[in-house]
Amino acid sequence: TITFLADRLATGSITDTSLLLQSVGAALPDNARVFAFGVGDDVDTTLLDTLAAEQRGATTYVRPGQAVDEAVSAFYAKVGSPVLTDIALDMGGIHTDQVYPVELPDLFAGTQLVVAGRYRDGGPATITRTGNANGRPQTFTFADQSFRDEGGEAFIPRLWATRAIGHLMQQIRLNVENPE
Repeated sequence: TITFLADRLATGSITDTSLLLQSVGAALPDNARVFAFGVGDDVDTTLLDTLAAEQRGATTYVRPGQAVDEAVSAFYAKVGSPVLTDIALDMGGIHTDQVYPVELPDLFAGTQLVVAGRYRDGGPATITRTGNANGRPQTFTFADQSFRDEGGEAFIPRLWATRAIGHLMQQIRLNVENPE
C-alpha cells in the first residue's frame, strides 16, 4: 500500500501526466495499491485519479479549510479493513462489453462496488465473483440470475452512460483527443 500526497502540480524533471503515469506504472509491482491524496485546489486531478484507478486504490481530496486529519483518519479506517482484493467477475456466458470500471477496484469495509456494462441476448446466468480475502482465494456464486431481453429499470442506461462518458473523458485527458 502506497500513499501519495500532492499539494500542487508536478514541478520536477517529469511534469507530463502521461509520462508520470507510465513511469510509476512501470516501477510498481502488480500487487501495489496506490492511494492518492490531493490537498488544495492546485493539484493534477487527472494524475491522481488515474494513478489510483490503475493501481486499484482510491483518491481523496482535501479542500482548503477542510480538516486534513479527518480525511486521513477516514482513509486509514477504510484501508485497514479490506474485504476483497483482486476482484474479477464472470458473467456466466452472458456476452458483456463496455463494462465500467474497466479495472475493478478492491472492496473495503463500508464501501460498495457498482459495475455497469452492456450485454446482448439476455437469459439466465450464474454470476461468479472471485477475489482474495486475507490472502486466501474466495469465490462467491450468484445462481439463478436473469438478464432481460429488453427493457429494464429506467436509471440503468443513465448510470452506464455516466460511467462510459467518465471513462472516455479520462482517456481524452490522458491521450489527447482524437476523431474517434
